[in-house]
Amino acid sequence: MRRALIGLVAAVALVLGGLIVSRLLDPAVRIPGVAGPSAITPLPAAPAAALPDAFPASGGTSALALWVTDPDSDWLSLAFGLRSIGVPLVVTTEAARATQHTVVLAYPRVSGRTVSAAASMALRQHVQAGGTVIGFEVLGAGLADVFGLTSVQEGAERRQLRFESPGAQRWGFDAPQEREIRLGTAQAPLRGVGLQAAPAARVLATFEDASPALLEHRHGKGRAYTLAFDAGAFIAGAQQGRRALWQEYINSYEPAVDVLLRWLKAVYREGQPSAVTLATAPEGRALSVVLSHDVDFSGSMRNALDYARSEARQKVRSTFFVQTKYVKDWSDERFFDANGLALARELQALGGELASHSVAHTPVFATVPVGTGEEIYSDYTPYVQSKEKTRGATVLGELRISQMLLEQASGGRKVDSFRPGHLAYPKSLPEALQATGYRFSSSVSSGMALSHLPFQLSHQREGRAPVAVFEFPITLEDERVRPMDTVLLPQAIKVADRLARYGGLCLVLIHPNVLDDKLRFQEAFVTAMRERGAWFGTVGEFGAWWRARDAVQIDVTPGDSTSAPHLRIHAPEAIRGLALQLPEGWRAPLASGRNAAHGWVMDLPAGPTQIVLERAH
Repeated sequence: MRRALIGLVAAVALVLGGLIVSRLLDPAVRIPGVAGPSAITPLPAAPAAALPDAFPASGGTSALALWVTDPDSDWLSLAFGLRSIGVPLVVTTEAARATQHTVVLAYPRVSGRTVSAAASMALRQHVQAGGTVIGFEVLGAGLADVFGLTSVQEGAERRQLRFESPGAQRWGFDAPQEREIRLGTAQAPLRGVGLQAAPAARVLATFEDASPALLEHRHGKGRAYTLAFDAGAFIAGAQQGRRALWQEYINSYEPAVDVLLRWLKAVYREGQPSAVTLATAPEGRALSVVLSHDVDFSGSMRNALDYARSEARQKVRSTFFVQTKYVKDWSDERFFDANGLALARELQALGGELASHSVAHTPVFATVPVGTGEEIYSDYTPYVQSKEKTRGATVLGELRISQMLLEQASGGRKVDSFRPGHLAYPKSLPEALQATGYRFSSSVSSGMALSHLPFQLSHQREGRAPVAVFEFPITLEDERVRPMDTVLLPQAIKVADRLARYGGLCLVLIHPNVLDDKLRFQEAFVTAMRERGAWFGTVGEFGAWWRARDAVQIDVTPGDSTSAPHLRIHAPEAIRGLALQLPEGWRAPLASGRNAAHGWVMDLPAGPTQIVLERAH
């Protein structure tokens, strides 16, 4: 009996000892009372390609018509870009419908293979009657005389575009990065066509070999423009991550995509006298400034509180992308424990917005599997072994568990913004974000996207099927230039001044691993931007505004000698501070809103709004 009792005690001691040792060796820390998520995230299914005629219209007959001559093209990225720059848009595959609009974009090409004889005649008559047509890769279709061409050569390879002085001055492209756009490289040129211009055609831009890239030709009462490369493919290549064309990855002005969109917007406004477009910054401000911090180091959580206090003193808010690291591994200690949860709550109490920066912060996030959608805390234990290797990580695990933990800290407030560690970007990220309830991503630099404006993402970044998630590119960051307050600050202000020319987004990323020059930079930059009339907000605040703006529909019934134009706006959800850029010579009634530097600002309720414009005196 005694021997049996001793054996039982020994067995219990062995089990308890094993549990203690396993707990000591367990790399994960567990927060008492926290578990989940309980719901399973359904795996994203591959959707069918978007159909041009099913694309949601953002305008009526006064809108620009994007006539898609070949649906197997990058028309969706072009449509996303036009909505980003604020152009009301109708997408169609029918020439008869397109030519009901004053300004028509014929994309991706105008040729006998894609344009019927009836459609060709409709375009000809449209321009003769005073309409505007922008043709991409015009190869014929019996319209050479309309576009001012004498010959066309297919299969040209293009690497550089340069706006000639008349075009640059006309559209306000005065910075070197605006006058010259890198389209491709020697190893990966952009497809285009070779043009010979008729004597009456104006060459407004040229390629690297001095051949015409952009022509303008008057025909009858109207105008026809020819752009000799696939602008949709260029935009998709940059924004969907297919091509690396930046001169500078970060901390610079890289507006190539924005320049093309600004040009299209200008041509639309020139061709449509009653055009109303949307400004790109809330309240019609000069630019939008969004401060953000990546909290991805064991010493950063407490430092983040100092940044939040500084922001409270300056009356601005920022977004804190917090890594919910509860596994000790090669990269760092575990720091999102009960104390980390309390610090995250304090960050929010100080005015900070909580967003996800993943669980593991793995350098190889771009290559990890999608996962099952059943990953739960804390059975999910991703382990970073080195820069090249991580075990146990999945895309859905990183998204759903970090979100759940941060929502524990936020008191139930939705965490719907995400930024991956190292900006590592798996192809499945857009649809995985949508599946887990995120709405906003800040996962690329403005240099990578060649844009300083938000844009909508697509499934697998292929540009074929839309995903209800918007990307907000990072403009400035803290890891390449130090000290920030003396070296980067002048450069950062110059970049912001360029963005203020068209209402661009300046999104700042600062890691709160130290205070010193980084905090001094942020405080000085906020002061400088406030002097320039910038709008300040978090990723979530700007994202919610941008999402509502993107859904706004606009139509204008033009006036005549006896009546004024009627402006009809439909907002699916309420939006405050939407700035409208009205037709030349017209203004809105004073009671409908307020004037700002970049437009007439209105606070719109959900549903329809109608106003009658007045003559500006």
